[in-house]
Amino acid sequence: MPERSDNTKPLKILIVEDNTLVAEIIAEALLDGGYEVVGPAQSLNAGLELAQDADLDGALLDVDLAGRFCFPIAHVLIDRKVPFLFLTGFHDASVIPNDLRSAWRLNKPFHMSDLGEVAARAFGGGFA
Repeated sequence: MPERSDNTKPLKILIVEDNTLVAEIIAEALLDGGYEVVGPAQSLNAGLELAQDADLDGALLDVDLAGRFCFPIAHVLIDRKVPFLFLTGFHDASVIPNDLRSAWRLNKPFHMSDLGEVAARAFGGGFA
């Protein structure tokens, strides 16, 4: 089970995804993997609120949130030193601002095993 460095609690991962079905599938996979899910947030504003206020160990950010980019959320997470990865249907990285291009990225569609592998590398721990 993925755990914090103090080995007492599962890692808390924020999900920001505007597609309800995709968000539910990701949340279920994370829960099955031993992570604690925060959200999911389905809009830029909801994601920003959770990114600013929630206790987080990592975040999964859908790049395109109903026509609005998630990049303000990424900047909040950087300021808080919370690792994140982008989930995106954009296969061309040029949509991502230069200062964020080094972030982990998982292209949609993806397999849950790929999500588990990338999440374990980005946040620590691993799927159970």
